[in-house]
Formats: sequence, C-alpha cells, structure tokens
Amino acid sequence: MTGQAMTANRKSTQGKLTGWHVLWIMMGFFGVMFVVNGIFLYHAITSFPGEDVKRSYLQGLDYNHTLEEKAAQDRLGWSAAAGLHDGHLVFNLVDADGRPLSAHLVTADLRRGASNADDLVLTLEPLGSGEYVADVSDLPQGRWDAKFMVYDATGEDIVFRASKRIILVP
Repeated sequence: MTGQAMTANRKSTQGKLTGWHVLWIMMGFFGVMFVVNGIFLYHAITSFPGEDVKRSYLQGLDYNHTLEEKAAQDRLGWSAAAGLHDGHLVFNLVDADGRPLSAHLVTADLRRGASNADDLVLTLEPLGSGEYVADVSDLPQGRWDAKFMVYDATGEDIVFRASKRIILVP
C-alpha cells in the first residue's frame, strides 16, 4: 500500500430532485385538490334547495292516478289561455262549446326555475266571461312558471290544470 489517502467525492445535492421532493410535491398537489373540491362541494350543497317536486317518489308510485286525472280533464274538453296584462295575471277558461266558465275557484302556483325563494300561490278573482285575474305588479321581474288549478264547485278537488311560462319585465 502506498500511503495514499482515499477520499469520497461528494456531489452537490443542490438542485437535484429527490424522492422527498416528489413526495412533498404530490402531497401539495392532492392537498390543493381536496381543498378546492371541498369548497365546490360546500357551495353545491348549500345553494341547491333540494327536491323540486314535493314527495316525487310517492307521486311516481301513484302515476296511474295522475294519468286518470288527465284523461278526465281531456273528457271535459275545456281550454284555457293565460297571459299578462297591465301588471295582472289573466286566466281565461272556456268549456268544450266555447262558453265561458266563471263560477270556479282558480289558483296559480308561481315558481321560479332557479330558486324556490320567491315561489307563491295566488288565488285569482273571477271577473265574469271566463276571466280570472290576480295582481302580479309586485313580483320580481324574470321568468316564472305558472301552474293553474281550477277546482270543482266544492273547492276541494282539482278538475282542470294548465301551465304557462310567463316573463315579467319592468
């Protein structure tokens, strides 16, 4: 042996990607993904009002009854028209022969598509000649879905239904 000293060349680890670096990068990436997904999940759950139709599952089970009601309404032969006039919701109802029907209780269920915060039920006042009206001048502008229900003489059973999309503008 010649008396030479052996030394190890240490290479600089500065700027070198190691397994620990990869681990921290992956944990940071997935941590950010979990936080962002958590924020989206929170906003989705808190902004969605839930079921659009109350007891939709039970209504689905009773769908044959719904079909029977629609067939009974078709047999009546009644027709309706609805619209807006001078800040009033106007509903016109005639029988199969075109004669006006004015002696019924008529309600309108007004709903917004995006939210149920402004939804309301209006009772329309009969004016005669088959016309029923309700004041809607105080409603916020925008698109509304109106579902009209015409009740029988006792005011308990719905005998006719109609729907109309209306748009309130200033």
